[in-house]
Amino acid sequence: MSSKRIKEKRRRPGSVSIAFQISFEQLVGLFLIILLGNVVYAALFVVAVVYNAVMTVGSDMSRFGNARIVFEGGEAFWQFVRSAAVVVPNGSGGETHVPAGNFAVFLLVSLASLLAVEFVALTVACVLIPDRTYKRLTPLFSITEAAQALKNIDITDSKLTEDGEQLEIHTGKEELAGIEDAVNDLLRRTISSYRSQIRFVSDASHELRTPIAVIRGYADMLERWGSEDKEILSESISSIKSEAENMSRLVENLLFLARGDSGRAVLRFETLDMNALVCDIYNEFVMIDKTHTFSLDLRIDARAYADPSLMKQCLRILADNAVKYSPEDTEIILRLREYDGSHFAVEVQDRGIGIKPEEAGKIFDRFYRSDPARNRRSGGYGLGLSIAKWIADKHSGFFEVLSYENLGTRISLILPYAGEEKAPENGGSEEKE
Repeated sequence: MSSKRIKEKRRRPGSVSIAFQISFEQLVGLFLIILLGNVVYAALFVVAVVYNAVMTVGSDMSRFGNARIVFEGGEAFWQFVRSAAVVVPNGSGGETHVPAGNFAVFLLVSLASLLAVEFVALTVACVLIPDRTYKRLTPLFSITEAAQALKNIDITDSKLTEDGEQLEIHTGKEELAGIEDAVNDLLRRTISSYRSQIRFVSDASHELRTPIAVIRGYADMLERWGSEDKEILSESISSIKSEAENMSRLVENLLFLARGDSGRAVLRFETLDMNALVCDIYNEFVMIDKTHTFSLDLRIDARAYADPSLMKQCLRILADNAVKYSPEDTEIILRLREYDGSHFAVEVQDRGIGIKPEEAGKIFDRFYRSDPARNRRSGGYGLGLSIAKWIADKHSGFFEVLSYENLGTRISLILPYAGEEKAPENGGSEEKE
C-alpha cells in the first residue's frame, strides 16, 4: 500500500494531515522571512539615501535626526516618485532639498524585481516542500503499513512466537526506534494478554466440566435408584457435596485472581512478625495433617511490611502443596532464614516427588499441573501457586525453586525486611494501619 493511499484512507472529516500542517508552517515561515528581508532592505536603502543627503549638505551628523523625505508632486505615478527629495536643515537656519527621485525609482524597481523572483521561489516551494515532507514522513507510513498488515495475522496461531519478527514493526530509522519499541512492546503484551485470556477461559471451562459431569451423573443415579437404594443415595449425596465444594473453591480462586488482575483487591499493610506467622502455619498443619511429620526451623527474627491475611494464605498454599506432593510419613520443613542484608526467606521443604527441570518455570502459571491426574485426586486446580505468586508480587517479593525428581522440593519465598521494601506494587487500593 502506498503512502498516498494510507494517507487518504486514514483521513477523517474535519481532520488535517500532519504533512499538510508541516508544509503549511514551512511555507508561512518562508513567506515571513522574505517579507522581513524586503522590509529590512527598504529600510537600509532609505537610511543610506538620507545619510547621503546629510553628507551632501555638510558633515554634521546631528542633522540626520531632523532630515525627512518629501514628495514634491507630479501628475503621473513615476513623476510623483521622481519628485522625492530629502529635506536637510542647513547651518544658516534654513533647509536644503536634496533630490532623491532616482534613488526612489531604483528602490521601487529593485523591490519589484525581488518580489518577482520571490514569487517564483514561493511557487516552486509550494510544490517541493509538500513532496519533501511526505518523503520524510515515509517511515511513519511504513509503520502504518506494518500495523495494518498485522491485522491479517492470526495471533492464536501457536507457531507464532511472542517475540517473533512476524509480530514486530521495523522501519530501519534511528529516529523512530523509540516508537517502534513502544509499539512492539504493546503488541507483545497485547498478544500475551489475549493468549492468556483464551487459555484461562479454556482451562476454566475444562475444569468446571468435570465436576458438573460428576454432579449430573450422580443426579441421574439418584433419579433412577436413589429412592430405593440407600447406599447409592448416601454415595451420591457425598459425591455431589464434595464436587460442589471443589467448584466453590475453584470459583473463589478465580474471583480472587480476577479482582487482582482488575486492580480491585484491597491490601492492608502492617508490620508483621514473620516468626509468629510461620509458627501459626506450623501449628495448623500439625493439627490437621497426621500423615506427615512437620519440622520448624526458625533461624532469625524477621518482620515484614505485609498484609497478614494474604501472607498467611500464601504460606498455607506452599505448605498445602508440599503435603499434596509428599508421600505419607515423610518430613516437611518450615524454615525462616537470612537471604541477604535486606531480604529474608520463608522456605517450605518436602521430600516428595519433585519437579522436572523443564517444568520448574511453569508451576506458577494458572491451571498448570505437572501431574494432572494426581492433582485432580487431591482436589487441586493448578491455581494455588498462581495466587501465591500474585501475593508475593504485591509484597515486592519473589520465589526461588529448588527441586529434584523423587528427592523433594524446596520453595523459598523471598521478602524484604520491614523498612527495606519498595512501595508495594498494589494493583488495587492500599490501606495502611
